[in-house]
Amino acid sequence: MNGLATMLKGLPNYLFTTIMLVVHNIITFLVPSSSGEAVLTMPVLAPLGDLVGVNREAVVTAYQFGNGLTNLISPTGGVLLAGLAIARINFGQWLKVILKLFPILWLVAAIFAAVSSAVGM
Repeated sequence: MNGLATMLKGLPNYLFTTIMLVVHNIITFLVPSSSGEAVLTMPVLAPLGDLVGVNREAVVTAYQFGNGLTNLISPTGGVLLAGLAIARINFGQWLKVILKLFPILWLVAAIFAAVSSAVGM
């Protein structure tokens, strides 16, 4: 933890929250459970945010956006697949549509996470 904090110490808050957003995007693919991901990552990332001077609200915001956005495209998301099945939309059709919108949503999420790190200080 100390090594990570030392490495990330000089980073601007907006860059730290953006990195956290990417980390949560990746972890959500591996851990499809939202609460499971929170239990797995928050004991490490919340204190890391404290050590580098990022407020906890920004840490949680990055988690929520990373998890929520990835659940829009994750093939292991039970709610997504069930919703698509009810709507009679196959996953391939969904990906064609959502992958056009995903970069815009991700950029908006990164901006909101960055703003939350600046506002809470």
